[in-house]
Amino acid sequence: MDDCEIVKLLFERNESAIEHLRQKYGANCFTIAYGVLKNKQDAEEAVSDAYYAIWNKIPPEKPDVLCAYLYKTVRNLAIHKYEARNTDKRRANTVAAPIYELESCIGSDYDLQQIYEERELSQIINRFLKTLKEDDRKMFLCRYFANMEYKEIAKKHGFTQSKVKMSVHRSREKLKKLLIKEGYYNG
Repeated sequence: MDDCEIVKLLFERNESAIEHLRQKYGANCFTIAYGVLKNKQDAEEAVSDAYYAIWNKIPPEKPDVLCAYLYKTVRNLAIHKYEARNTDKRRANTVAAPIYELESCIGSDYDLQQIYEERELSQIINRFLKTLKEDDRKMFLCRYFANMEYKEIAKKHGFTQSKVKMSVHRSREKLKKLLIKEGYYNG
């Protein structure tokens, strides 16, 4: 079932939409949540919470790219769960993620986590992702959205670790050029 049909089911309040989401995107949702939480039970709970959140958000919202909308919801819920879990333990409440590598694209005067959440930058990044070949987009998202290591990405997609590193590096350089053009790079 394609995404437009799933969104239509959500607008009709048809509960089968959640099952279609689970079948189509469940494995990737779990990977994203697990990449943040590093705990199977917490990751499963975050994914379940994301389905509930999607059910409550659509309608009235109508996402342009359903999987990106779902993945962002999963990631945000996983980050909140991570922060809540680790605040109690008096640890730092930021996610240790390879996203710091993207700071070289944006520059040191900006707080990357704050900018990442801004709508305009999100739209630019979403447009950028649409320009990548499917394999390059998957590797980029695995690295920076699901917090996966290069070797994990290589294993998951059947590539060599060298190919993954090169693809992610090239994609990051393309993103940097786009952000320079859009006025986000100050380096």
